[in-house]
Amino acid sequence: MSERASSLSSVSSPRVPVTPDNLFSVLTPTDPVISPDGQHVAYVVWAYAGADSVKSGHIWLLNCDEADAKPYPCASGKYSEQEPRWSPDGQKLAFLAVEQSENGQAGKPQLYVRPLEREQARRICEMPNGVSDPAWSPDGSQIAFISLDGPEPAKDPIVLAPARPRRLWSTHTDGGLPVPITPEGVTIWEYAWSPDGRYIALYYSTGSDDTDWYRGQIGIVPASGGAVRQLTQLTRQASGLAWSPDSQQLAYISGEWSDPCQGGGDIYVIAINGGEARNVTPGLDCSPGWCAWFPDDQRLLFAGWYGVTSQVGIVDLGNNAITLLEEDFVIVPYTRLMASTPDLRRFLVIHSSSQEPAEVWLGELEQVSEAHVKWRCLTHLNALAEESFALSQSRRIRYPSVDGWLIDAIFTPPLHTRPGELPPLFVEVHGGPSGARQDCCNLYVQMLASAGYAVLQPNMRGSWGHGVAFADAVLGDMGGKDYQDILYGADYVIAQGWVDPERTSIGGWSNGGFLSGWTITHTDRFKAALVGAGIVDWLNMHAQSNIADADMRLLKADPLEAPEAYLRNSPLAFAGRVKTPTLIIHGAADRAVPVAQAYAFYRALRERNVPVECVIYPREDHGFREREHLRDFYTRLLRWLERFVKNASQQA
Repeated sequence: MSERASSLSSVSSPRVPVTPDNLFSVLTPTDPVISPDGQHVAYVVWAYAGADSVKSGHIWLLNCDEADAKPYPCASGKYSEQEPRWSPDGQKLAFLAVEQSENGQAGKPQLYVRPLEREQARRICEMPNGVSDPAWSPDGSQIAFISLDGPEPAKDPIVLAPARPRRLWSTHTDGGLPVPITPEGVTIWEYAWSPDGRYIALYYSTGSDDTDWYRGQIGIVPASGGAVRQLTQLTRQASGLAWSPDSQQLAYISGEWSDPCQGGGDIYVIAINGGEARNVTPGLDCSPGWCAWFPDDQRLLFAGWYGVTSQVGIVDLGNNAITLLEEDFVIVPYTRLMASTPDLRRFLVIHSSSQEPAEVWLGELEQVSEAHVKWRCLTHLNALAEESFALSQSRRIRYPSVDGWLIDAIFTPPLHTRPGELPPLFVEVHGGPSGARQDCCNLYVQMLASAGYAVLQPNMRGSWGHGVAFADAVLGDMGGKDYQDILYGADYVIAQGWVDPERTSIGGWSNGGFLSGWTITHTDRFKAALVGAGIVDWLNMHAQSNIADADMRLLKADPLEAPEAYLRNSPLAFAGRVKTPTLIIHGAADRAVPVAQAYAFYRALRERNVPVECVIYPREDHGFREREHLRDFYTRLLRWLERFVKNASQQA
């Protein structure tokens, strides 16, 4: 019995496999934040409550200095809570909450404040379009937030027009009317108060559509409001704005990312009084995704992706020297990689392993003979699942691919195998391409392993985890060497004698769906495929997607000037070659990869008499939310694999 579940009854029960019916019982912790004195912790727990079709979040609090301290709920009495933020004195908690109307519809998130010593939370303002991204001013007198400008557009008829700008506002914590900080027409994607309270740093764009995020710049605006002063000349995206303690410099993460996100890249530093930004992590074999300044203004603490795990380290700004504090500790990027106290002595992360579902962990920076991190688990949200689920033990592998590049991957054997029989293989391709698979508790993978499949999760080139050059290698080469990395991975596990070469399959979501579709248009080695929310026609993708800049950056082409680049990278152009039975899954309301992609691929395969099933789920966007839709998808996938993969030997 694990220490984290030691409070459970000692009576042993048979462990149960992960199935499409029971995996929804696992709770998901996100957005942990620590009070400035390092004593109190707040975090959000997401779960399907009762018969609710989608998850709701609730904030829990914990004193991490009390022995055997028990978490207690924020208890605002609202339908859902999220984005907790501590006041500078650590005595109040700001957060967003959603109320449910009498007809059961969720309202828009509004801003609340709860004193630590009282359970009563107070709404301090109400915005007609709701609130996001709250942050306290350094003196605790104000809270800034982002809210959409303008009335909600009519839905009948649908008029194509620029989106409403995301404007930065502030309100006094004692009440009063919110006031705008940024001018009209400027869209704010991220922001951060300067420690002296005089300025707010922004990652912003002058366009308001989702796709304008790719064209953002960094600037500053007076905290009292005014014009934005641009600091950078970015050609890539930026995230994770962090002020130096003296309020004279900004650090940030920058890279070329496929999706609006807080991504992994290099760390840059720029002075607010002018000058060029300086890359302080050139050539780093890691992908930092978060950073913060030490009080001495000379060093940065960072956390990032490395292979299939995570690293924590320090960069010395005097000579760019890197000191690793933690070389192998998986940090699951739910909301952000890390949240710290101002002195960086304590920080919070979400941690998981292949055998342990996600929990909130406290890291303490200690100095003995040399600096290191002491980790401690603070929550036990999923002790029951940890003790009751039968989980397959994953292994980390690294294999050579084309050009001799080494590819990190996770191999998960099936939970049970038949004597003398090699198991079938499912190659699970991650989305993005910006992103990475980590050696954590992935219940989707465990569901496949419980059903008898070995699962390979490759971090092909384009992934985070080995620096900017590795992530950039896919640009202009979508479906090129990243595709080869996947095939080399399948060849590797076959050569090791771990899987049956005659019973292999492939599947993925978003970019993983694209690569799955690309794969089956270029080889018939796989017995079945899943194309989930996949791009099959880049020209149509550009026409309909809410992030049209993404394809131009990934393909390094303009569809109006080089349509042939879009055509030669589209699986649809080669769909006449497909022989692989294909399951197509898509959300009807997908804004990033519109549902026309699914219809087009389905029509092409039907016309070539390829076994195909296309399932469109109402209301779902790019990531599915409704429990019954997810359950149906998982059940259909297992049924598809059972039909075309698991029994392939008998059919042959």
